[in-house]
Amino acid sequence: MERLDALAKLRTLVGLDLRPLADVHQVTVWKDGKKNKGWAGHTLERFLGLPINSPQSPNFGSWELKQVVLAPKRDGTLRVKETMAITMIDPVNVAATPFEESHLLAKLQKIVVVARIFDCIEETSCLIHSVAVFDKRSRDL
Repeated sequence: MERLDALAKLRTLVGLDLRPLADVHQVTVWKDGKKNKGWAGHTLERFLGLPINSPQSPNFGSWELKQVVLAPKRDGTLRVKETMAITMIDPVNVAATPFEESHLLAKLQKIVVVARIFDCIEETSCLIHSVAVFDKRSRDL
């Protein structure tokens, strides 16, 4: 799926609860009392038509899909709840590959970030807050 098409489709989710969509796409949120930490990202990928995958290259060929969790502070403003992992890194591969040719840079080039609001540890609901893009041009290195 092209990034512009994905952005338009993802933006239809803003203000909606992602949790029911997990059920529609048969994404497991809880199993044997343990939460599938990647359930929200898997749900977004299924929503966009991407099957489960684990390659290091960007999810959609030329762009990467990420989600980030926002949590309310005491004053009601939102903050990022936890860091966002971009990719797993293999030390041997890192040492052998110039950064300009790395899968990390490939993922950083074009990212779509979906922000969701943390409601409770049980994840009974998951409101989509916003969808944003991040573009890193290789000429800026």
